[in-house]
Amino acid sequence: MHVMDAVGPNLAGVLHRNLFWMVWNTILAWVPVVFALLVFRMKRPGEGRLPKSPVWWAGAVLLLLFLPNAPYVVTDLVHLRDDIRWAGEGPVVTAVLPVYAAFIASGFLAYYLVLREMGRFLERSGLGSWRTPVTLAVHFLCAIGVFLGRWVRLNSWEPVVEPRGTLERMVLALTWEWAPILIAAVFVATAVGHFVTRAVVETALSSARSGMEFVRALRVPGPTTDQA
Repeated sequence: MHVMDAVGPNLAGVLHRNLFWMVWNTILAWVPVVFALLVFRMKRPGEGRLPKSPVWWAGAVLLLLFLPNAPYVVTDLVHLRDDIRWAGEGPVVTAVLPVYAAFIASGFLAYYLVLREMGRFLERSGLGSWRTPVTLAVHFLCAIGVFLGRWVRLNSWEPVVEPRGTLERMVLALTWEWAPILIAAVFVATAVGHFVTRAVVETALSSARSGMEFVRALRVPGPTTDQA
């Protein structure tokens, strides 16, 4: 009972301090999933390897602009120190860390779903051999996007609404001497996060399918023999 009395207020405090930006960043992380469903399921038979519609390409560009918002959540760990400080003597492991774990897991789940749709699209388009190079390229582009979002405070929509000013800020940031190191670190975090999420999700799905097949096998009656 003492543990619950300690966890409750601390958990409520974490949610109260972080609810707005966590919800907002979660929404931004899942926007690319919507774009991915629209973009990667638009291809119709007879269109060739890639659609040629300007609408499709516009959607693909918007997807790439918003996609860094999904792995971006890992950089929100910068707020964790303040929450640990606010918790004081309270239970950090049971009140603070689960909130951040769920938040980051949601972002990487959205990222995994986008890359899964992208991979399936490449397979349907006859470009399955490009799946790994494209995935690595996406990790790299997202690392740059996360760097620009966290350290330059660049928003996903700014390249569209203010292209000139955005370009100047990007060039200035990317020529900073620490930029390659930070981008490399984000690339590794993004790749590892995607790998772990894919492993967990696909293992869970495989286990669920095996469980359903086992249950169906139990429900199917075996052959009966008539006795004289």
